[in-house]
Amino acid sequence: MKTAITFRALTAEKAAIVLVASLLFVTSAKAQQTPNFFQGQTKLTIVGNAQVDYISDSTQSQFGNLAFKPIFLLSLSDRLFMEAEVEVETGSEGVELVLEYVNMAYFANRYLTFHAGRFLPKFGAYRGRFGEAYLQRFANSPVGFGDGGIGSMIETGVGVQGGAQFGASKINYDLYVTNGPQLLTGSPEEAGQFEYEAYAGNNKKKSVGGRFGFLPFSNSSLELGYSFQYKSGTGDRLTPYEKTSFSAQAFDLNYYKTIDALKSQVRVLGEYKMQNIGKQSYDDGSGTGSTFTFDNNSTAYYVQGSIRPIEVESEFFHNVEFAVRYSEFNTPVGSQWYAGNHLRTQTAIGLNYWYRWNGVLKLSYQKQDGLDGFYGQLVYGF
Repeated sequence: MKTAITFRALTAEKAAIVLVASLLFVTSAKAQQTPNFFQGQTKLTIVGNAQVDYISDSTQSQFGNLAFKPIFLLSLSDRLFMEAEVEVETGSEGVELVLEYVNMAYFANRYLTFHAGRFLPKFGAYRGRFGEAYLQRFANSPVGFGDGGIGSMIETGVGVQGGAQFGASKINYDLYVTNGPQLLTGSPEEAGQFEYEAYAGNNKKKSVGGRFGFLPFSNSSLELGYSFQYKSGTGDRLTPYEKTSFSAQAFDLNYYKTIDALKSQVRVLGEYKMQNIGKQSYDDGSGTGSTFTFDNNSTAYYVQGSIRPIEVESEFFHNVEFAVRYSEFNTPVGSQWYAGNHLRTQTAIGLNYWYRWNGVLKLSYQKQDGLDGFYGQLVYGF
């Protein structure tokens, strides 16, 4: 679930003003830089992407989800760094202006970096590393890995990260303490789900978690990861839900290598995650005080493979990539989230054309929960 400043029912003119204001901010920031910028004391780089989506299935056929996502990277010194992303995105109710994250880092040495702020999640690999439009191979996320799925999409707190070499192998780590997930209880339809992107905590409890990665080969072609997260209390303070616990684990795999025999780059991705929540009784919304209870345990996984023939002579074909993906999301029986459909599945076949390393046109056919659909996405990176 995304927390945002929402401008509802904006006219086209007002939407344009939001975008122009963002550009003016960037221009003004550059114009106000002192000569110290050029002397290396403060360095600013702006990267990001823009995207537009298309979807066609039995219920809709439309263009949408137009987004502009500038990312500001600042180097304040040889050891102090900051990153921030602002997202301007259209939706069914108008334009959303969202501060996605602001993360400040101190580089202690090659093995240790401290950071604090609002940052991309370190639980699992998909959301924090492969979820951006110019990195993933499909126009949408696997089931269970996007909004309404398992695990955080943004964390607010502090952490440490780093890595080390062990012979031909490498390890990396990322540990954190954050506000963590917040249990939702406001209606039967959302009872037992979580708000992962709140800007402030709802009680005194904190979440602890992290990820460990292992790269066994000298060419770093394979990485295996394990993640965990735990919070002893997720409900609102001074409510019966305050001490409802949350625990989650994830295992991920990333294999990426150029195989000369196939004249192609091959990538295989996979992740499995599970979530266990303390048992609670929730109001059924009847107004009579009646409640319902269920075992709030969920699992999700996806496997994905892609091949891009970069060593063939044809310039067109070495920019073409073929991808397949399968995912499942098993939600708790007895919950109201997806009543009658607690096992959600998705199968996707994709054809992508990379016109630059961070720019891609994606076309895919997907079947999810019995509904066939065609998806398209155009991404410009900068």
